[in-house]
Amino acid sequence: MVIGKNIVTASALRNASIFYQTPEFIADQVFPVLPANAPTMKITKYLASDYFRNDADVRGEGGEAKRGGFKTTEVTFSTVETAFAVPITDELRRNAKKQSAQPLQPDIEAVELAKRKVMLKRESEVASLITAATWADGVAGGEDAEGAWASTAGTNTFKADLKKALKTLREKGIASGANMEIRLLMDDLTFDEVVEISDIKDQIKYTSAESITPDLLARILKIDKVIVPSVIENIAKETKAGTEFTASRVWQINANKGMAILYAYPKRLGLRVMSAGLIVNDRFDDEEGGEHERIMKWREASNHQDVYEVGELRDQLQVCAEAAYMFKDTILT
Repeated sequence: MVIGKNIVTASALRNASIFYQTPEFIADQVFPVLPANAPTMKITKYLASDYFRNDADVRGEGGEAKRGGFKTTEVTFSTVETAFAVPITDELRRNAKKQSAQPLQPDIEAVELAKRKVMLKRESEVASLITAATWADGVAGGEDAEGAWASTAGTNTFKADLKKALKTLREKGIASGANMEIRLLMDDLTFDEVVEISDIKDQIKYTSAESITPDLLARILKIDKVIVPSVIENIAKETKAGTEFTASRVWQINANKGMAILYAYPKRLGLRVMSAGLIVNDRFDDEEGGEHERIMKWREASNHQDVYEVGELRDQLQVCAEAAYMFKDTILT
């Protein structure tokens, strides 16, 4: 006897598939991207002391005005190439066209994967630089918040710590202005706790029924922007099975204990602009496309495959330690 369900042969659905989308990369929202046209150069940095010294004076009749000047220093960048390549075999491309094949677009997906790998590397290296650095708080790796930003902390210090950080930046002459924003980055674990702090929730409970978003939190705190990254990376070594996965937050100092950094960010780059740091992106030669990102394709005939490669020439550097204040262990000690 033939059973109806046994005469159906399963094939791949052509108009749907499951994909793991990497959360938004945000490194360029912390360190702006500076396009460059050389692999290594020096960035001029003015010294703050000359500009805040109150030394103008009365000029007497027939006399000379009091004189002074300004001094500069330099920060050097040196870009290196980060790249990733994905091979697409003739067999994969040919079989992907079959009626019963999985709904793959091998050539498009190869470029997308390579691009994603390069961007994840950028995110990870910028985050590592920032979280290991010494900022205006004066402590390598950030000031210890001792878990006191957690919503259940007996004495919650979130608002007091943020006020202290803002005060420290202002004492360095760094505040919101025509071309400067003050931003707060906190990892997603810290954000989840902060929005449950009763003092924060109380500020909107009579005026709004909406949940506290990063933009709303920025308005509550009277700063320009709050950024909440949730980018993860798989730190498990690859095996033949390909199923190994050990997630690690890119934006963290001590695993799952929370972090935050308050910092200056320019609305546009140019001359005499303040920024905590920079991502320098060099341009490839004209023979390589002449852009700040290179996408290549070449044929490996003996392997019956095409290879797609994405690369960028990049460096990331701290340029003003006084322009940021960082906290670690915000929700756990």
